[in-house]
Parts: sequence; C-alpha cells; structure tokens
Amino acid sequence: MIHIQGIIFDLDGTLVSSSLNFEAIRQEIGCSPTDDILSYLERLPAAEKQAAADIVYRHEMADAESSTWLPHARSFVEQCAENGIPMAIVTRNSATATAVKVKNNAIPIKHIVTREMSSPKPDPAALINVATQFRLPTSALMMVGDYKYDLQAGRNANMATCLVNFEALPYFANLADYTFAHFGLLQSAFFSALQQRRCGFL
Repeated sequence: MIHIQGIIFDLDGTLVSSSLNFEAIRQEIGCSPTDDILSYLERLPAAEKQAAADIVYRHEMADAESSTWLPHARSFVEQCAENGIPMAIVTRNSATATAVKVKNNAIPIKHIVTREMSSPKPDPAALINVATQFRLPTSALMMVGDYKYDLQAGRNANMATCLVNFEALPYFANLADYTFAHFGLLQSAFFSALQQRRCGFL
C-alpha cells in the first residue's frame, strides 16, 4: 500500500449506506434475478426502456434521501483530504441520486463520475480517465469498494483493489489486494504506509 498516491471510491455501500432493494427493482422492471440491472436496461427496446428507467430512478431517489456515512468512512476521507490525497468517486448510481447523497452527507470529494458520464463498472474506462486527470499512473491508484464490480473495474484498470465493509469475506474477496472489515482498519494501514513513504522508507 506504500505506493498508493490516489484513491477512487465506490459510493453506495462503500462511503454511504444504501437501502436499495435490487430484488424488488428487478421484479418491477422484469429483470431476471441473475441479470445486471443496468445491462438489462440497455438491452430493452426504446418503447420500454424509459418506463423501466423511471422505476429505477424512483427507487434510487428514495434511497438517496436516507443515506448516511458508513462507519469510519468520513474520518478516512477527511484525513485523506487533509493530506492532499487525490480522491474520486466512480459510481453506478445516477447523477441526480449521487448529488443528493454527496450534498446531504457533505462528502468533500469533487471528482465524481456517474453512470451517465462513462460506461459503468466493471468497465475500467472511468477509472483510467480519473488516473489521467490526476496525472498518475493507474498503478499508483487504489479502487475501494464493497462489491465485485468495484474490484473487477480496479483490476481491469491495473489498479490496486480494496474491499471494505463486510462481516464475512464474500465469494469475490479474491479480487481484492487488500481487505478491511471497516474503514477504521483501512485508515490505520493507509496512513501508516503514507508515513513510511514520506519518511523515505521505500
């Protein structure tokens, strides 16, 4: 972790809570239990796509209004900001719902990429673009998330991957270079490594 100079976060389930009931959404829009909702929307005929997208939007906005910081996440983000660590959020959420969550929780991250702005994770395009804008090689960035799409995107972008916020390691934990049950543990490890780098212990 000593080589990490910038961090990209997922949003829902990573920085803030999410109460989205994906099973209910799938049932309402006719998506199979094993299909990815965003991929399903893209395949729908134009006549059906908007109605389904409106259902997803309704669920997302209801969730956005109730979201709160997850344990220790705010402390970690604020310490990163204090130390000048470049940060971004790359989320599969909509721009409108994301803006509500960011505003309501006063998340101090300005660089935000939503699904309207780039192909959604696990596609690495958004992550690679963030690295370019940060003027850092992808190998100097770490993708932090709570689900397989986050870790797959990080690996596809040649970034370190970090899994957070779990009670037991999930089946996709093998995709993570680092695993921390909560942000407090990540904060200790990351800033210990940062201190070593700044002291020249490379």
